[in-house]
Amino acid sequence: MNLFKRLSDFFAFTKNEQKVFLFLSAVLMAGVAVKAYKAYIAPPVRTSFDYSASDSVFFARSSSAVADSGTTIQVPAVVNLNTATKEQLMLLPGIGEAMAERIMLHRLEKGKFKRMDELKKVKGIGEKKYEKLKSHIEVK
Repeated sequence: MNLFKRLSDFFAFTKNEQKVFLFLSAVLMAGVAVKAYKAYIAPPVRTSFDYSASDSVFFARSSSAVADSGTTIQVPAVVNLNTATKEQLMLLPGIGEAMAERIMLHRLEKGKFKRMDELKKVKGIGEKKYEKLKSHIEVK
């Protein structure tokens, strides 16, 4: 207690300041003790997630969606840009519903495609996408 009295005289703490100082010191010591316990005594808890359950749900839903449609999707070897339907265009790599609609709208507004590279004039089809599509399309 003599040490405590000498510290309080040195720092000139009031009674309330002494209580706050003691409380903060106790919290600091408790935090250090918990940190040391977790670091040196308690084994680390490592949890790994097993994705097999969610994968099986995904595959079950995927196969039921194909089974519900009752038809199998056959990817055509080559699609004619001037006669292809929206569904046929959507079977091409990188072509979704919106892009298929843009191709059909371009065909409607500008007329039939005369050359395959005219496809690059459709918004969203650049050089890279055209290179991927080039082997799957034709113009007749």
